Amino acid sequence: MGLHGSCPGAKLFKEIKPEYLSCPHCGKEIELWSDELVIRCKHCGGFVSKRRGASCIDWCKFAKECIGAQKFERLRQDNALSEAVAAE
Repeated sequence: MGLHGSCPGAKLFKEIKPEYLSCPHCGKEIELWSDELVIRCKHCGGFVSKRRGASCIDWCKFAKECIGAQKFERLRQDNALSEAVAAE
């Protein structure tokens, strides 16, 4: 059984907060939530990404049930998209 509700690694995904970045394409400030890795800039339409780095969703066997299946799958897909955007 996992550490449901008390896992320190899942805190990043459960207690989300806004972050503000400058779009690398147009320089305007954009809002990106802490559980998002890729968004489209509302000013210029360019993709903006950040690297998540290693986290519990990469290695913990309870991650999917701990943070929820839907969020788990979205984060895995966003990570792949973020890597593709960064490679451009």
